Amino acid sequence: MKLMGISKLAELARNARDVLDGAIPALVAELETGTWQSTEEMAEFFPAAVVDGMKVLIRLGAGYRVDLLADCEAQMILIEYAGSETGARADKTGSKAA
Repeated sequence: MKLMGISKLAELARNARDVLDGAIPALVAELETGTWQSTEEMAEFFPAAVVDGMKVLIRLGAGYRVDLLADCEAQMILIEYAGSETGARADKTGSKAA
Protein backbone atom coordinates (compact mmCIF):
# COMPACT_ATOMS: atom_id res chain seq x y z
CA MET A 1 0.00 0.00 0.00
CA LYS A 2 1.10 3.54 -0.61
CA LEU A 3 1.20 5.55 2.65
CA MET A 4 0.40 9.26 2.78
CA GLY A 5 0.73 11.45 5.87
CA ILE A 6 3.59 9.35 7.22
CA SER A 7 5.11 12.43 8.88
CA LYS A 8 2.40 12.10 11.54
CA LEU A 9 3.71 8.65 12.41
CA ALA A 10 7.30 9.92 12.44
CA GLU A 11 6.33 12.69 14.86
CA LEU A 12 4.56 10.21 17.13
CA ALA A 13 7.62 7.95 17.06
CA ARG A 14 9.82 10.90 18.14
CA ASN A 15 7.44 12.03 20.89
CA ALA A 16 6.66 8.61 22.37
CA ARG A 17 9.81 6.68 21.49
CA ASP A 18 10.34 5.02 24.88
CA VAL A 19 6.65 4.27 25.45
CA LEU A 20 5.94 2.68 22.06
CA ASP A 21 9.38 1.05 21.68
CA GLY A 22 9.48 0.22 17.97
CA ALA A 23 5.73 -0.02 17.41
CA ILE A 24 5.68 2.77 14.80
CA PRO A 25 8.34 1.31 12.47
CA ALA A 26 6.61 -2.07 12.75
CA LEU A 27 3.22 -0.53 11.89
CA VAL A 28 4.70 1.35 8.91
CA ALA A 29 6.26 -1.86 7.59
CA GLU A 30 2.99 -3.75 7.98
CA LEU A 31 0.95 -1.04 6.28
CA GLU A 32 3.40 -0.64 3.38
CA THR A 33 3.58 -4.36 2.66
CA GLY A 34 -0.14 -4.98 3.13
CA THR A 35 -2.17 -5.87 0.04
CA TRP A 36 -5.64 -5.98 1.58
CA GLN A 37 -8.58 -5.97 -0.79
CA SER A 38 -10.97 -4.52 1.80
CA THR A 39 -10.97 -2.89 5.22
CA GLU A 40 -12.56 -6.10 6.50
CA GLU A 41 -9.36 -7.91 5.49
CA MET A 42 -7.38 -5.21 7.33
CA ALA A 43 -9.51 -5.85 10.42
CA GLU A 44 -8.58 -9.52 10.27
CA PHE A 45 -4.88 -8.57 10.14
CA PHE A 46 -5.30 -5.99 12.93
CA PRO A 47 -7.87 -7.72 15.18
CA ALA A 48 -8.01 -4.84 17.70
CA ALA A 49 -8.74 -2.28 14.96
CA VAL A 50 -12.08 -0.49 14.78
CA VAL A 51 -13.33 -0.24 11.21
CA ASP A 52 -16.11 2.02 9.93
CA GLY A 53 -16.19 2.02 6.14
CA MET A 54 -12.86 3.42 4.98
CA LYS A 55 -11.97 4.68 8.46
CA VAL A 56 -9.67 2.47 10.50
CA LEU A 57 -8.61 3.15 14.09
CA ILE A 58 -5.62 1.19 15.36
CA ARG A 59 -4.84 1.38 19.06
CA LEU A 60 -1.15 1.10 19.84
CA GLY A 61 -1.47 0.70 23.59
CA ALA A 62 -0.05 3.04 26.21
CA GLY A 63 -2.84 5.51 25.33
CA TYR A 64 -1.92 6.06 21.65
CA ARG A 65 -3.80 5.45 18.42
CA VAL A 66 -3.54 5.88 14.67
CA ASP A 67 -6.54 6.90 12.57
CA LEU A 68 -6.37 6.18 8.87
CA LEU A 69 -8.43 6.20 5.74
CA ALA A 70 -7.83 3.08 3.68
CA ASP A 71 -8.75 2.87 0.02
CA CYS A 72 -8.00 -0.79 -0.57
CA GLU A 73 -9.11 -0.67 -4.19
CA ALA A 74 -6.52 2.05 -4.93
CA GLN A 75 -4.03 0.46 -2.48
CA MET A 76 -3.60 3.79 -0.65
CA ILE A 77 -3.70 4.72 3.03
CA LEU A 78 -3.92 8.25 4.44
CA ILE A 79 -2.72 8.67 8.01
CA GLU A 80 -5.23 11.17 9.41
CA TYR A 81 -4.03 11.22 13.01
CA ALA A 82 -1.33 9.62 15.10
CA GLY A 83 -1.16 10.50 18.78
CA SER A 84 -2.82 10.18 22.13
CA GLU A 85 -6.21 8.52 22.53
CA THR A 86 -7.68 11.84 23.69
CA GLY A 87 -6.28 13.98 20.86
CA ALA A 88 -7.66 15.26 17.55
CA ARG A 89 -10.52 12.99 16.48
CA ALA A 90 -11.79 11.69 19.77
CA ASP A 91 -14.60 10.10 17.78
CA LYS A 92 -14.10 6.43 18.52
CA THR A 93 -17.41 5.22 17.24
CA GLY A 94 -17.67 2.67 14.51
CA SER A 95 -18.23 -1.00 14.17
CA LYS A 96 -15.62 -3.67 14.48
CA ALA A 97 -15.47 -5.54 11.22
CA ALA A 98 -15.66 -9.28 11.48
